[in-house]
Amino acid sequence: MTSPSSWPAGQAPSEAAVQAVHERYQVEVVEGLGLCPFARRSRELGRVHRPTYIAVDDQDCVEPREVAEDLAALIRARADTEIVLLTFPVPPAHPWRDPARFEEFLKALRPIWDALAPSEFFMVAFHPELRPPADRPLNRDSLVSLLRRSPDPVIQCVNATILEDVRAQAQASARERMLRELEAKDPALAALFARSIQPDPELSSDIAKQNFRNLGDAEGLARLDAAVAAVLDERNRRYGLE
Repeated sequence: MTSPSSWPAGQAPSEAAVQAVHERYQVEVVEGLGLCPFARRSRELGRVHRPTYIAVDDQDCVEPREVAEDLAALIRARADTEIVLLTFPVPPAHPWRDPARFEEFLKALRPIWDALAPSEFFMVAFHPELRPPADRPLNRDSLVSLLRRSPDPVIQCVNATILEDVRAQAQASARERMLRELEAKDPALAALFARSIQPDPELSSDIAKQNFRNLGDAEGLARLDAAVAAVLDERNRRYGLE
């Protein structure tokens, strides 16, 4: 590793500063704007963990295997883990400041994790510079890029079991709602539906629909941008990036 002079403040941010910034992002953006239906519950139960890899300078990159082995060790030690937020604070000139370059790291990490396979986790990248493609209209899919603007590059790892539980809950809620609506219109059809087996809803699609309903208009986007900007301002102050 070389000199930490690539951080404007002359040194990398502290672990405490990183944790404080990301805790605010979790509470005010992810939970406060309702972006994830199980984030608050997992955090309050102590089942969210944030291993942090602070780059010393713009040449400092952790290896995918090291991260995968750390994640495996965490899960073995904490069997109730539901969400792991692998967090990578990097200075302005670091290659991972480019979302595409950070995505390459995630692509390298996935097969290594699959080979270790202590349990199944779904992995997606968050990044402060994510933006929807300029040539695409804003819809529920393109909005996702704006929703994943974390203070630093992050790989969100969600235990597959919790997704199955939430999917089952979503299925039950949707089924009950549809039964109530059918009962009011056609009791015979409602009885037939009640005896049928319905396929599980696609959870990620349901979450995307809900987020677009809540944040996809001008007012919602303004609330989202303001919440993210406030967290980024604190990040810049704590990291010496102002």
